[in-house]
Amino acid sequence: MITRRQLAKSAAAVAATSVAANASAQETATKRQTFVMVHGAWHGGWCWRDVRNHLQDQGHRVFTPTLTGHGERIHLRHPDVNVDTHVQDIINVIEWEELLNVVLVGHSYAGVIISGVCDALKERIAHAIFLDAGVPKDGDQVINGRDIEDIKEIFGPLEDGYLANAPNTTFGVPNTMPKKVAWLRRRLTQQLTGTWLQKISLPNGGSDGLPRTFIFCNDRPQMTEQQIARLQGFKDDPTWDYMELPCGHDSMVILPVETAEMFERIARQA
Repeated sequence: MITRRQLAKSAAAVAATSVAANASAQETATKRQTFVMVHGAWHGGWCWRDVRNHLQDQGHRVFTPTLTGHGERIHLRHPDVNVDTHVQDIINVIEWEELLNVVLVGHSYAGVIISGVCDALKERIAHAIFLDAGVPKDGDQVINGRDIEDIKEIFGPLEDGYLANAPNTTFGVPNTMPKKVAWLRRRLTQQLTGTWLQKISLPNGGSDGLPRTFIFCNDRPQMTEQQIARLQGFKDDPTWDYMELPCGHDSMVILPVETAEMFERIARQA
């Protein structure tokens, strides 16, 4: 027979468990972040696979859209695709998913894209992360001062007059990771040159005024004086946080867990 005292203890235990569960749920909800991560040239949303999986396992919401003309959206490529197209791709994700307090990440070329998104949707961006990325000023091109003939000289003949083949590189993924190198190489798609030539419009200053972090992937064989000075500029500018990852350019492929954990640390400041 169960006594009143035993019933009371049982009820108290259930109540305590419920309180602990609610506290845990509230703590998880507080820590949960919304990430929108944008890939660089020749890549697609696929490159974030392992970073996305880790962040989702930690309870975060993660969006890894593929820009028009790349990856699984290769069938949509055409000569008119440009920076504006790609900026609108990401704006549409944020607007249609009704996202707020977004931790917006741009890798490489996508530094230009997230700058345009920040310019248009400042009130929705909690933190902008530039992962080994370009940080443009108003009126800049991805490849400043170059025209289509320069691009042909750098990357070779263009397919259909506007598609640049990926360079013969592993984007910093070391040959000691042969499976990852093979995965990367078979997924790359041609870059649409209109995205390199159009001047970006940032009437609201891009990411200016927002919390923002520049992450440098520091495993480089050599750096120019100009590159060194650029990094020092981020370190010296109080409007930027500066961090480094000990790997080559594609950190999301080389060090996905470390990259994801760095994003989490940054997001906790948002």
